[in-house]
Formats: sequence, C-alpha cells, structure tokens
Amino acid sequence: MSLVHWLNKKYRRLRWRLELLHTPFRFRKSLAILGRLDGRPYLALLRLLWPFPWHFPCRLPPRPRDIIAYEKEAYFDQHYSNLYDLRIIPLWRWRDTPQRSFFRLYEALCAHDEPYIGYETEYFWKRSSPAWELEQLRDPGEYGCTDPEQYAVMASLAEALADSFNWRLGWGFRRDGNHVERDDLRTPMEFTPVRPPPWTSSVPALAETLVIHDYGHHSDVDDSYFTGSVQPFEKRNIEASTASLRTI
Repeated sequence: MSLVHWLNKKYRRLRWRLELLHTPFRFRKSLAILGRLDGRPYLALLRLLWPFPWHFPCRLPPRPRDIIAYEKEAYFDQHYSNLYDLRIIPLWRWRDTPQRSFFRLYEALCAHDEPYIGYETEYFWKRSSPAWELEQLRDPGEYGCTDPEQYAVMASLAEALADSFNWRLGWGFRRDGNHVERDDLRTPMEFTPVRPPPWTSSVPALAETLVIHDYGHHSDVDDSYFTGSVQPFEKRNIEASTASLRTI
C-alpha cells in the first residue's frame, strides 16, 4: 500500500468519525456525559448501540410498601442516581419505552419524590409518537404483578395521568409542541381526550386504606382541581396526591 493511499484511507476514516459526531445520535455530547458516569465511555456507548433487543428490558418495580419504607426522595437517589444525565443521551431515549417510564413514575409516586413525579410526567407527555399513547400501556400482570396494592396504585396512577394529560390539552398544550392559543380562558379548548389503558377499569378498590402520601386532614387539598367525577386513588381507598402530575 502506497503512502498516499494509506493517508487517504486514514483521512476518510477520520472524516467519517467526525461526521458521526454531528449526527442526530450526538455522539460527542453522549461521550462527554458517559465520561462523567463511566470510566470507559466508548465501551458504554457501544453497549447503547448494541441492538439486541433494541429496547431496554422492562421489569416490574417493587411493591408500594417496599418503596414507601425509604426516606422521602431517598429511593431515587439510590436506584436512579444517573437518570437525569442518561436522559440527555439520544440513544438512551430511543431505547427507552413507555412501560419503563410509567413504572418509574409509579416508583416516584410511592417514593414521594415530587420533583421527579413532575419530571417523569413531562418526559412521558413530550414523547408524542403513537407507541407512547397512554392507552397502549400494558397490564402489569404481564410483568408478574400479583400484589393487589401494587395493581391498585398502578391503575389509579394511569387514570390520574390520563386526567393530567387532558388538563394540559384543555389549556391548549399539545404533546408535539404545536400548542394552541386560547381565545377565552372561560371557554374550554376542544380536544380528543386521552384515555387510560383498558385494564384499569377492572382493578378493584383495596379493603384497607393504603397511605402513600400522608397529609392528615389536608389529604384532599392538592386534588381539588381533579376533572373527573372521583379521584382515581380515592376510589380505590388510597391516599395519594396527584398535584405533581400537573406541571407545565
């Protein structure tokens, strides 16, 4: 191989690598983030590129009482300490799934991590592709859920999340970012309502009250704006606030 040919080959390879840094994958920024999180950022990036399976696996999270046992907001510090950084990486977002996001939101609710409840809600809301339609969430029983309390919390959360999405839509916000300006604040905005997944309708109320957020005699204050006829958690004998689901 001549020197000119060798140099030309090296140049084309270098140009290809530089072009990759400016693709939608945003490799340069991803490597910078992974460099802070992992001592071997290139290997970590290769793991994100490994396509089998393309979507990250989804596992059933712990039962409500197991999460409630943690100190407030300590659960996410221990189990999801790098999540804010990982969310910035396009490859990670593309491999994430709505079921995984919903399970994280359930964990945040049980952990009483209000900032993260709002953060995960916004993340789900802004994923506007058909695969992220709330009605498409799968039954937790398919992931091995047999605990009545966990089922009741997840069903209530899915219904409350649908209501929070409809609340946004009523104010003219849209999941794809093409928001609609309201002419009259007193006139409701027309929209196609978001529906919860069908499996929620068959989940019964608990025989004994499950307290997730203990606000004493003020337990219903944060949900005074709930647009449905009955607050989803209340109807299943669960004390939990849904205020953090309505961030803008």
